[in-house]
Amino acid sequence: MKKVLLIIVLALVAIGASACDSRPVLNILNWGEYINEEVVRNFEDEYGINVKISVADSNELFYSKIKSGTTSFDLVIPSDYMIEKMYEEDMLHALDYSKLPNYDDVTYMDGVEQIFDSMAETTLARNGKTVDYKDYMVPYFWGTFGIIYNNRVSGLKEALNQYGWAAYFDATTHFPNARRGMYDVAQFAYAAAMLYRDQNPNDYSAAYLNQVKLDLQTANFTQWGDDMLKRDIEADNLDMAFTYTGDYLDRLYIQLDEGKSLEQVRADFDIYIPENTLVFIDGMVIPKTAKNIDGAHQFINYLLDPEVVALNSEVVGYATALEEAYDIIVSYQTSTDDWYKNWALANLTYYNKDREGSFYPMTTLSASAIDSITSMVQQVVTG
Repeated sequence: MKKVLLIIVLALVAIGASACDSRPVLNILNWGEYINEEVVRNFEDEYGINVKISVADSNELFYSKIKSGTTSFDLVIPSDYMIEKMYEEDMLHALDYSKLPNYDDVTYMDGVEQIFDSMAETTLARNGKTVDYKDYMVPYFWGTFGIIYNNRVSGLKEALNQYGWAAYFDATTHFPNARRGMYDVAQFAYAAAMLYRDQNPNDYSAAYLNQVKLDLQTANFTQWGDDMLKRDIEADNLDMAFTYTGDYLDRLYIQLDEGKSLEQVRADFDIYIPENTLVFIDGMVIPKTAKNIDGAHQFINYLLDPEVVALNSEVVGYATALEEAYDIIVSYQTSTDDWYKNWALANLTYYNKDREGSFYPMTTLSASAIDSITSMVQQVVTG
């Protein structure tokens, strides 16, 4: 009862404080569990701005919320292909770099630069426009996709290292009884199957669609999901799943918090990152419906400070876009604090800035292609 009363009192205090808060408001639309609350508090204290964060769980929801105009968001953080779509529909403000002085002192990671180049190339190929997406977005986090696997299954690690995508997709040959999961975004599933066939995941045709459908059926996925995939592999309820590398690191960091070592966690579950894989970048963009444009620039500039980015990365399991922040993180490999040491080693292992490979950020496809892919995947899911 005391706990209930305390919760009620705290809620009333919060309501009262909110009512008396005369600071300007910065409305941000972000993904869930995707920011360090300490970073938000520090920004609020330093700039005298009240940050309100709303959550969307898909790029399509980001788009619909901005398009509807029901709520005026000052800053949104969608992924690469949705940023392309928003740009093409004239939904974004160009950034004013005179309000981003920290930009002059940072260097983007090579993988991030590759993504910017790829976005420009796909836009040029699609509609003949030459676009520098740095004019509209600043990277928030980026990362690769991989196959999280249950290391308690004997031989699974070796099979993935030897056969790559085939060990995951070809269930008739490799581990037919393995419990396989797939991220439940149709375009992700399509892209993964295209990579299995060593084809560009942004290419689309009816023949490719039929090929992908057969591959998805052959894989015999027992689960389609999102955040539950990583948790189920961690809990020994699933054996392989295609998802964000950051999903694996999210669970890894939680286990490190609980006192486990990096080696202990990897002995139970790990992630295989193919040489040819999807990458993503989530970028900070300002919608044309924004009301606090100056505040949005202040927040972006704040997140171009390597110290702030490193702090934000402590609770978000994705890769920093800034080399300077990466260097801060990996410097902890000699730390006497086990958590920081393991965090540094994890970044060196899974997000090494010198890693080479074929990176493919997804591009926006035509509405008819997306409809066909979505319909095909739904047929596979429902059997």
